[in-house]
Amino acid sequence: MSLAESSIGAVFNERAAIVLGLIAVASLAATFLSCRSSLTFFKSLGWKSASQNRIYQRFYKYHVVYWWAFAVVALSHITIALMHTGLPDPSDPDAPIHWAILALGVSSAGSAGVLFSSCRVFPRLGGMLTGKNPLANPGFKSYFGYHSLYWLVIGAALMGHFAIGFNHAGIWPPLN
Repeated sequence: MSLAESSIGAVFNERAAIVLGLIAVASLAATFLSCRSSLTFFKSLGWKSASQNRIYQRFYKYHVVYWWAFAVVALSHITIALMHTGLPDPSDPDAPIHWAILALGVSSAGSAGVLFSSCRVFPRLGGMLTGKNPLANPGFKSYFGYHSLYWLVIGAALMGHFAIGFNHAGIWPPLN
């Protein structure tokens, strides 16, 4: 019996996936807070001068770093989670809940890709790779304009993923 198949190995993978998932959420929160879209959010909370604040400006300039941190941690979370569940086996009594968690996780990952591709970082990356500014394309410019709404989509997918995952495993599953 391998470590992944043993009870302790399964709980370790589950706990590691949970920790990495929480770190991914924290890094995505840093990404959101350093996003221009968050400035509108701050204004709605009454902080009108966030972009003028020296501390926030230092935090804001590392937006691309937060994206990379999120990507690395999210991919690690996905890998460990799949090591824990694999593709859910129909004979497993937890298969339906694992499928729901997986479906919302895939939705979260897809919406993160949409969100990143509409981020102000992406045209710079696209320009470096193609030698052209993607914002010169009217279709992409229109897509880029919905960036704030894409945050709502990933937020909804992540809340569902977290809610079902928390309902299933709790925050720290006990050793059996």
